[in-house]
Amino acid sequence: MSVTVKAIKHRGIIIRRRSNAGGSVSYRVECPISWFNRTTFRQFKTKEGARKFIDSQLDQTVNFGRLANLLTAEQRLDAYNAYERLNELNISLVECVDFYRKHAEPTAGNSTVSELIAVFLKDSQKGKGTRNGRPLRERSMQDLKSRLEKFAVKFGASKPAEVTPAEIESWIHREEWSLQTRRNYYRTLNTLFGYACRKGLRPHNPMAQISEPKPEEKAPEILSIAQCEKLLHAALQTESHLGILGYVVLGLYCGIRSAELKRLHWSAIDLESGLVTISPEIAKARSIRNVSISDNAVQWLLKCYKRTGSVVPSGFRKRFDQVRSLSGIEEWPANAMRHSAGSYHYALHEDAAKTAAFLGHTQDGVLFRHYRALTKKKDAEQYYSLVPNTRSKETIIPALSQ
Repeated sequence: MSVTVKAIKHRGIIIRRRSNAGGSVSYRVECPISWFNRTTFRQFKTKEGARKFIDSQLDQTVNFGRLANLLTAEQRLDAYNAYERLNELNISLVECVDFYRKHAEPTAGNSTVSELIAVFLKDSQKGKGTRNGRPLRERSMQDLKSRLEKFAVKFGASKPAEVTPAEIESWIHREEWSLQTRRNYYRTLNTLFGYACRKGLRPHNPMAQISEPKPEEKAPEILSIAQCEKLLHAALQTESHLGILGYVVLGLYCGIRSAELKRLHWSAIDLESGLVTISPEIAKARSIRNVSISDNAVQWLLKCYKRTGSVVPSGFRKRFDQVRSLSGIEEWPANAMRHSAGSYHYALHEDAAKTAAFLGHTQDGVLFRHYRALTKKKDAEQYYSLVPNTRSKETIIPALSQ
């Protein structure tokens, strides 16, 4: 049991001396409600300790009062409202300011979007601005430059941090653009603004607040057996002066991408071992792969007029169009030869992993979405039986007019 005796005051604050049951003495300070927003007592072993506590609290109040006088009434109200919101988050006002400065204030100058694009393109040529750190090929650079130049027409004079997600979204979703075109621009701008963030020109990537356009996937179209046969014989018939039989055979039976074929040399084709080596320098994924050549494809390749230098001759597009016209194929599906190669290969082997490796896919999910069930095994067997010295009446190609 403790007994409280008469109070003493220090600087206007009451201190009560208390005798405790064990014979000890303590001093209780009765704190004003303004100190802790409620009635509070503090207990001390000595009168001096109680007085020091009171001095500390009163001096602190005076000092904070002086600091408060440095603020305008509007600033004091703003600080009060800020603390009201921060109470639930258990963070300080200073922490909030530090976070804002880190994430909302660009740190690297006042470059415009046009200036950003110029630096980004230069770095992309060196591999600095790209996702995988590799220099972009010429065609990729041209595509990138073309899209960014269109973007700069609208936003070139703005600073990167000034362009809003709403403005970008409105610009991308043009009525005259297909969903695939919009998706291409979305990905290009996502890369550009990601680069801007790394350079300190934006606090965050605005593309994160925009939904990526998703065009509907369509089943690829492939060439029929009859169309393949006519195309092969048209290429064979004109090989001496057009020279694209190699392109057609390797596209139809090795599934090599058109862009890869245009960079491919005959030195990478080993007819004796039945392999084509797609080197990292020409491969889309920049990784080497060996593609097997079917027995019938070897027979076609042996008919090529010239098996040195580039597989695809200069002026390719005009040459190929002549062969396609001669074969009677009016509508040419996108990636027709590669899709045909994948479909017939899968139908013959019924092995997704094998066909994925054949096509250079890193996983077989793409294969199942694009190639499965497009044709049947009996058709695949006929496809792989096409050779130069057999030709049905339906595949006879008229002479090409000079």
